[in-house]
Amino acid sequence: MADQQITNPELIEAIAAMRADFNPDTQNIVINKALRGTFYVPAIIEKKKEIVANANNEVKFEEKPKARFLLIRKKDGDKDDTYFPAFTDAEELAKFKSDEPYQRVKMKFGDLAMLVEQVPAIKGFVINPMSHNLPFTREMLDGIKKVLIKRRNEQQAAAAKADDTKATEAAESAEE
Repeated sequence: MADQQITNPELIEAIAAMRADFNPDTQNIVINKALRGTFYVPAIIEKKKEIVANANNEVKFEEKPKARFLLIRKKDGDKDDTYFPAFTDAEELAKFKSDEPYQRVKMKFGDLAMLVEQVPAIKGFVINPMSHNLPFTREMLDGIKKVLIKRRNEQQAAAAKADDTKATEAAESAEE
């Protein structure tokens, strides 16, 4: 299976539109496009062999890949904040320079948000840090998560109410 290239042209256009006219609508469009995006994230993949025993206590060697994600630092006043870099396409990733050889790993927005959530020292992630420089901080990600959970709960409540209404109507028509 060929490696499908990642591109996010709608997100790039939305970022440009938001920067030209920053308002809640353009900001929401960027967030919605980013939520649907897949990104390249630079990582060092180490394949280590580990001894693994099965239920019959038979031992074998298995490769256990481990990813170490590269980070960027951004000055915020007198302190450095640490972020995961995320890139919309191969061209943007090529702008990222590192002394360590890395591989590109494909990650969805939700996976990046979960990664930030799991690593307390990380401030967030930045989309295209060498050009568009669009940060998603931990606080922003928490807010997005709360909105998505609220929306999902509202949709589930509406669906349950619709199901109850249908059941009531079916019971009433059966009584007739």
